[in-house]
Amino acid sequence: MDYLTEDLWEMILARLPLKSIITTPKLVCKIWKSIVESPCFRDLFKSLHKNLYSSSWSLMCRGCETEVMSHYGSDNWNLKRSLSSYISSFLTNKFGNYNEARVVAYTDVGLILIHRVSNQSFFVANPVSRQCFEILPLASQKEACFWILGLVTKTENGVVLGYKVVLLKPNFTFLIYSSETGLWSVNNAEFTFTYISQEFNNPISLNGSLHWLAHGPDYQDFIVSVDFYALSDGCRATPFPDLDKVPKFGRTCTTSQEFLMYMNIVSVTKADGSLEDKLCVWRLENWEWQLVSEFSLGFVQTGFEYIPLGINPFDAKTVYFWRRQCLLSINLHNGDFMLHDKLERSSDGRVMSSVSCPRDMEYILESHFASFVLPQWLHPFPNT
Repeated sequence: MDYLTEDLWEMILARLPLKSIITTPKLVCKIWKSIVESPCFRDLFKSLHKNLYSSSWSLMCRGCETEVMSHYGSDNWNLKRSLSSYISSFLTNKFGNYNEARVVAYTDVGLILIHRVSNQSFFVANPVSRQCFEILPLASQKEACFWILGLVTKTENGVVLGYKVVLLKPNFTFLIYSSETGLWSVNNAEFTFTYISQEFNNPISLNGSLHWLAHGPDYQDFIVSVDFYALSDGCRATPFPDLDKVPKFGRTCTTSQEFLMYMNIVSVTKADGSLEDKLCVWRLENWEWQLVSEFSLGFVQTGFEYIPLGINPFDAKTVYFWRRQCLLSINLHNGDFMLHDKLERSSDGRVMSSVSCPRDMEYILESHFASFVLPQWLHPFPNT
């Protein structure tokens, strides 16, 4: 080891899978630890693995540890099992009693938010690297009721610089923990729009903001968005793009390629005045919905018994639907349909798995889904 220069060690270590880098070099010697934590090594690793366009990811039921589908293997992490298994083993090793703690939020940067019921504390963790930080509650939190809105992150070039845990009290004030200060703060939630109800239990975390569904008068659904790194901008309400139509499925959003996405099947008027059912996918850009795909589905005419799960986080043209014991993917590039087995392996080593018929399937069919995505580089936890 003493005969190799530091730049040669960089070239050797950068060819390891990311999971090996985070579990081995730091334990060997201080030189290796210094190498793998440097920005130059990160850039070298990314350049050597640039052909791996995606990372491991799963579609999870929000508010629990139930995994509906997963992709892993043959990427920067080279995982041999799905993300939910890492989450389960992490919870067991960390808390012992499975009912002691539960996952309440997922992100697209590899972090999850865990709530421990016994003392109302929170944990921000990466279940694969086992990095974990405990957030103790305020004394007033232990007796108070609140909604857990989620975890938002501040990133730059794929590196997490900070995070915030966001709660909402019944008097509509935000209780926010910031990793930058290590403190909880209180901010008023000013909802300047008219609404009948808001779904605080299913927010989506994206680019420092939380987004959730709200219902207005006359069945006018819209998305509420709050940027918790720019709270002075207030809450923004964005109506759904298909309010003049009757969608086949209940409205809900997902994420792909760092955008908020919405998909549904709606009736579109053809040139001859007749109606045609189409799968439409919109992307929220500059606070306006942009139609990115409009796809005719021939089998809709005979009954479409699937429910929408989500969109591939790395490819907005690949969407997923679910029916009992059957996962369906649709490629909006070429119109290909594919029914998937419970476990599939591709020639490049990628693995895709899906649930078959778990005992809580009825719960899954009524759930909202969240993408849990590992980053393409493991950043150190932000210091408090």
